[in-house]
Amino acid sequence: MKGKSTEALAALLRDLQADRSAYARLRDLLEAQFQAALRHQAEPLQRLADEIVALVDELDAHTRQRALLLRKLLGSQGEPSMSRLLQRLPSTASQALGDIWTALEEQVRECKALNQRNCQLITEQQALMRRVMGVEEGLYAES
Repeated sequence: MKGKSTEALAALLRDLQADRSAYARLRDLLEAQFQAALRHQAEPLQRLADEIVALVDELDAHTRQRALLLRKLLGSQGEPSMSRLLQRLPSTASQALGDIWTALEEQVRECKALNQRNCQLITEQQALMRRVMGVEEGLYAES
């Protein structure tokens, strides 16, 4: 690969490394969100939710940029994918990029699992609060 392809490949590598850092940050935010939810800390929960949304928006932008870089590297034939790119690269470059891609995929899976855990906890807490509020309303209702 020469010229523009080399630049695009370097940009892709930088993007993947930036995403690895961003997913590490997302993991930390999700852990902090879980701890705040366990402690029923509304203010930190709101701040963390805002930070998580902003970071996820940034990661979504990286995903769109990565698709453009893949399209530039692979051309317009077929769906651009990392697996197609890795097959076309020399073995040493393919191995290095593949290792980064595999690590990033693992981080994504971990963050999805943490997010699901957090959503389940928060949903259960809301349901419990509704039940408690409903019970309390019934206790104080006029007969």
